[in-house]
Amino acid sequence: MVEQSKTKLFPKAHLWLLIPFILTWAGFYLTYWNKFNEAPFRQHVHGLTATAWYILVIVQPWLIHNKPAKFHRKLGIIGIFLAGGVVGSALQVMPYQVVNEFLSDVLKYGFSFGDFCALTGFSLCVIFGIWNVRDTGKHARWLISTVFWILLPATARLIYFPLLMSYEGNPPLSYLDAIYICLIVTTIIPLSYMIYLDYKEEKKIYKSYIFTLLGVTFYSLAIAPMGKWSWWIELCDVILGKGM
Repeated sequence: MVEQSKTKLFPKAHLWLLIPFILTWAGFYLTYWNKFNEAPFRQHVHGLTATAWYILVIVQPWLIHNKPAKFHRKLGIIGIFLAGGVVGSALQVMPYQVVNEFLSDVLKYGFSFGDFCALTGFSLCVIFGIWNVRDTGKHARWLISTVFWILLPATARLIYFPLLMSYEGNPPLSYLDAIYICLIVTTIIPLSYMIYLDYKEEKKIYKSYIFTLLGVTFYSLAIAPMGKWSWWIELCDVILGKGM
């Protein structure tokens, strides 16, 4: 009965997860993939581990439906190291954000706060996904939720940078406007719909989706105010400055 229920859970998840993967790849095309040979090693580690994590999250639902469960479990072990690579490499990249000449001080420090929140949320989703490995429904939803924690930076770039080039440096939207638009379109709407579907079919609301919805919304709205708070700016200079 357990194996039968697994085969019915998220039968098309791998197809739906291709959407955020494509959006993320497109969002980082101009700032990373298009300049691949010029990027420093730290960015390669982060970019490639994050890409590998996305691919893993796409492949795992397909494996559980089409191959023996042992393949899913073995790949899951690799995923633990990949997740560690995503977080560790992100911490190596973050110090260079506070000296980014392209961003205003508000965005430098605000994005640093958002990055810390995103890495924390991503890590917790991975941990709870592993913790609930024997409960397929909870396990799958926690790992699917990891995508939303790292989706927003890419989709905001996908909106803002083409506008920046089209309007010769004076786009009609600010970077924060792009963040808020993406928050609604790529996080609030899809997660709310997923919560609705769960409640409709199971009369149940999963903590993973609620946690991710509230967490991503919080850090997105906190970027602007945190970028102006002197105590946070000083803390970033102390912590991140030492990483340079």
